Amino acid sequence: MDNNNSSGTADLYAADGGYASKDVCYNNDPNLFETTVEPLLAPGREADLCEWLKKNGLIAKEQKCSNNECSATEKMQWHRARVVDKFNWVCLECKKKLPARHSSFFSDFKCELGYALKVIDGWCKNIPLTNVGGEGRTKANVAKRIYNGCTQVAEWQLKKMVTDFKLGGPDVVVIVDIFPDGNMSLEVPTTSHNNNFSKRVLCIADTAHVPVRVWASLLDGSNKENYKILEMVKNHVMQGSTIVTNEILYPLLHNLPGIGEVISTEALMNLDINQDQKSLKNLETIWATTVEACIQLQDMSTTQAEQHLYELQWRQMYGFIAFPSIIQQIVEYTAYHNPICPPLPSIWPSN
Repeated sequence: MDNNNSSGTADLYAADGGYASKDVCYNNDPNLFETTVEPLLAPGREADLCEWLKKNGLIAKEQKCSNNECSATEKMQWHRARVVDKFNWVCLECKKKLPARHSSFFSDFKCELGYALKVIDGWCKNIPLTNVGGEGRTKANVAKRIYNGCTQVAEWQLKKMVTDFKLGGPDVVVIVDIFPDGNMSLEVPTTSHNNNFSKRVLCIADTAHVPVRVWASLLDGSNKENYKILEMVKNHVMQGSTIVTNEILYPLLHNLPGIGEVISTEALMNLDINQDQKSLKNLETIWATTVEACIQLQDMSTTQAEQHLYELQWRQMYGFIAFPSIIQQIVEYTAYHNPICPPLPSIWPSN
């Protein structure tokens, strides 16, 4: 998987607004926030922070005045100012001013740029909102909006990665199961205030990746949806894969065309020595993170639950370099949503 295939959007954005260019520095250091960004958040280093944001395409490297009478002016000037960002853009002719974060990912967040980066890092580390929001309702609300913004970027990233969610392949074991009906946990899981698990989730895991890569989708809650499950498996499991599935899904999937072999968990359990449940314990380990997410989403709205699954999948793909990945994707997301770009077609099934 190529995490650096971004030159097209970067060049486009540079041409239209000066946000990125070919010299944007994408850094895959898993400790990028601690080693590079955090030192820039110290008081008095606002200029250095803005330069880092410019260098990485997060805020504009240049601005032109939108006033037609100032067309002779080549660029707006970067000036220190008594504003939250400590800098802004000023037209020397008409004196028009633009914020340093104008038209950027940060433009709607009324907080210091340093605080926004801290919250983004908190989202990357999956820290609960209550632990990153800071004191006061205002900052807590801003933190929530930043978290939602990161989730939007992650969802957008996944939606455009069609080929990366073709799981498995020849001789690769793919596990297909449904939460909470299958064999994802040895114990019966519980939610915070009910045990009815109204939101059922189809989960497909590719064991060739470490950590295991999971594709997951909400089901509509009824048992009369076998054709949907079959289509989802066809769409996301590559031919030649070996499928391991629970006893409920086995009759549905065992004759799936192009699949190398379909094995039921019951058949695996029959191979366990002394009924030690080794097979089920292995499956429980593989599904641990997914089960946790499926429990958490039970108390959410359908929209929130779907976003939660996007986050789950994003973290399994990018978690080891989460901060540099989301920074790069924020740049690409902002570039793509420039008005001259068409919207991405939806490739995710709606259930």
